[in-house]
Amino acid sequence: MKTRAQPDCIPIALMFLAVSAMAGEGSDPPAPVVDESGMEVVLVTGEQPGPSLWKVTSGDRVLWILGEVMPLPRHMKWRSKRFEQLLRESQEVLIDDSDNVPAPANQREWLAVYDVGELPAGQTLQQLVSPAMYARAKALQKKFRTKDIDALPPWAAKSRLYYSAVRAMGLVEFNASEAAEKLAKKSKVRITTIAFKPTFAQYIGYLRTAPGDLCLSPVVDILEDGGSGIRRLANAWSIGDIDQLRQLVPAHAYVSESWRAGRLSVCQYGGPQRAEEYFAKRSTAWLQESERVLRDNRSTMAIMPMGWLVAPDGYAAQLRARGYEVAEPE
Repeated sequence: MKTRAQPDCIPIALMFLAVSAMAGEGSDPPAPVVDESGMEVVLVTGEQPGPSLWKVTSGDRVLWILGEVMPLPRHMKWRSKRFEQLLRESQEVLIDDSDNVPAPANQREWLAVYDVGELPAGQTLQQLVSPAMYARAKALQKKFRTKDIDALPPWAAKSRLYYSAVRAMGLVEFNASEAAEKLAKKSKVRITTIAFKPTFAQYIGYLRTAPGDLCLSPVVDILEDGGSGIRRLANAWSIGDIDQLRQLVPAHAYVSESWRAGRLSVCQYGGPQRAEEYFAKRSTAWLQESERVLRDNRSTMAIMPMGWLVAPDGYAAQLRARGYEVAEPE
């Protein structure tokens, strides 16, 4: 754990973007995204409050937790006056930084990023995944008018499919943690990051050995409904519909948003066992830091993936099992 100083890492998304060149929609506008009933899923716009907070208490000490999801509607602006007030009144903000990786430090490391993002001559994506997974991925490529994925390794193909779909659906990778960090700096509130991540060299090595189907499946699974689930999830978070979030997060949330260890990390960390070890360290660290701030601070703010909060055996449940009072939003 550390108090944040100058950034020494970059979001995994930027690594993906650097390699995969996400643009590539056709000249025709994408078809409207519809739900199971055939109704178009229209994204919310304007200023929206986001979800209410989980409240964890120990005597007169309180830990407020915001669950976040990504992506969110492009033309929505998150503004929660209650969140802002509680953050300003807090002594500390906890933010998870595990989904960022060390930035390439020199030209040689940047070249390694590009190298791992392309397949050797003569090799194709089709050779690295099952026939069924390849067919599903290619169908999504066509649906969202994505640039061709055949020359990409599974991790880069996953990234290209996801970000092209996000763009086509009118969504954006807004990060509530970053917004909270800016507010904390402005209010001079201490920021503590929780981070378990490989070194840059380790990360590159993990991408080289990332399992094909397990790497592609998280994105393929959540996009095969045409994106209606992701858009409904984005709307639910924006307007603070907790009931909808509980229903939608397990099936449609992305980027460490699921309590199921390794759902995405299998790809990022080279295999199931390593992903399980990473996830265990990460969740243990969160519990330790939560107990510390509930002992040392009068008020603390935390931001974490929504999936960690809504899962029956997730973070909120674990805090409750340790004897803390947990009030969940309605």
